[in-house]
Amino acid sequence: MPDKDLVQDEELELEEVPQGEPQTATEKLVRAAPWWAISGFLHLVLAVICMYIMALMPNHKPDEVIMVSPPRTPPVEEIKPRIKDVQQVELDLDRRVEDPVIYKAPEDVVTETPNDEEFQKAKGESLDALSDKPFKGVSTNDSIGGGGGGGGKYGGRLGGKQLRVAKGGGGKDTEDAVLNALRWLARHQGADGSWEATKHTNNCGRVAKFPGVCTPNPGADTFQVGLTGLSLLAFLGAGYTHLSRDVYDGICFGDVVKKGVQYLMRIQDPSGRITPDDVPKYMYNHLLAAFALSEAYGLTSSAMIKDAAQRAIDYTVLAQNPGKAWRYSMRSGDNDSSVSGWGAQVLKSAEVADLNFPKEAFKGVIAWYDEVTQDSYHRTGYIDSRIGPVVIPGVTEHFKDHPALTAISVMTRIFITKTKGDPHVRGGSDVMIADLPVWDEPRYTMDMYYWYYASFAMFQFDGPNGPYWKRWNTAIKSALLDTQNKKSECRMGSWEPIDRWSSEGGRVYMTAGGALTLEVYYRYPNVLIDKGK
Repeated sequence: MPDKDLVQDEELELEEVPQGEPQTATEKLVRAAPWWAISGFLHLVLAVICMYIMALMPNHKPDEVIMVSPPRTPPVEEIKPRIKDVQQVELDLDRRVEDPVIYKAPEDVVTETPNDEEFQKAKGESLDALSDKPFKGVSTNDSIGGGGGGGGKYGGRLGGKQLRVAKGGGGKDTEDAVLNALRWLARHQGADGSWEATKHTNNCGRVAKFPGVCTPNPGADTFQVGLTGLSLLAFLGAGYTHLSRDVYDGICFGDVVKKGVQYLMRIQDPSGRITPDDVPKYMYNHLLAAFALSEAYGLTSSAMIKDAAQRAIDYTVLAQNPGKAWRYSMRSGDNDSSVSGWGAQVLKSAEVADLNFPKEAFKGVIAWYDEVTQDSYHRTGYIDSRIGPVVIPGVTEHFKDHPALTAISVMTRIFITKTKGDPHVRGGSDVMIADLPVWDEPRYTMDMYYWYYASFAMFQFDGPNGPYWKRWNTAIKSALLDTQNKKSECRMGSWEPIDRWSSEGGRVYMTAGGALTLEVYYRYPNVLIDKGK
């Protein structure tokens, strides 16, 4: 069949043929046909040709046509995190979260108070204070123990703890004793986050493997706030904060600290005082609570705790007698060396935590201890320079008297002046080394208050390798490790409340004090520089 071009050539030739009669039958037919018939015939021919060409081409499916098109850049899809990815992030940040399980609060519940909110603001900015690394703030390279060096502002409570324990003469036995004491405290914390001298027995038996009830049960529940502060200090001293996730006996230590801190913040009044003013000797309560809040803030840099801690420090300074120290109430006009020891520790803790207070407050403390310390014997008196037993009439006269006030004076001087060149520091250390710890029940020699202060004073004075400290350390370990309750019953981990001051603090006071004393190896670094030589 001719193609289109051939047909066009024929048409041209036909136009050139002279007019006349048709030469053939075909010519006659063409001449006789109308124009539209010829056009239709030619289009039909072209259609047949096209169909023939298409029939010879290979078949293609529609989706194959897309395949040969130029590649296109795929649209960017929003990548949504999978549930397991979110959980993994939470695990990676475990030391920064508050609870292992996050609960969604009902929409109609307001969680803004220290007691009810989830402590999101209290997560803290840093845990550097627990490490051996230098810390931030105006107190850089300082520590509660003295001069420069020494690393993190609270020493080796986590970083390098085992090395410090071994270097200072402790070991697994002392660490086990601390842990067991903290476990006892955790089991006997009240539902409101506090610890009480007598009512802590309401929590006896809460853990099935520790049956029974803790007896005897002396103490005064008017010291509830102070005992809560003291118990928190025992946890903080071992490096546990509200961020900790360590669980013992089914109780998370971080939750224990969090509830205790919340309790203190909840009862704090607008002035910063953390105890009702109608409680006898309320400055003991306030100072121990302020001490605990200051350390809780210093260890974590928690924004929420900071405000409460700062207000507690402000009240402490306001309560100090001008140019002197403290006693039982705000600016009472009289002072005593026992209450003032806690006040000095509060100020020193505030300094390390970068909380604000006038440094002149330190001068008043030193002025007080200078006033009541004998120049010749270096012993410190209670409310003046006279030396004699401090007793609760009808309760403590039969206990052996110990130089607890001298220990407080030595410890305070070291913390503030950062030198052992002071003759009262060296002389007071001689007094303490002559009265080593002994747990002798028939002779009523037990005095946890003295042992606590003297342990820290001797460790700071002599260092972990000094002869004074080695003698003291051997004695204090014997006195505490041999007498801690070890049977698997409710009392396990506690010390019996039979010392000189247990009539007021009870078993909680004894157990928290024992734990704090055995934390001496790492609670505060010994970086004392002898500037007197």
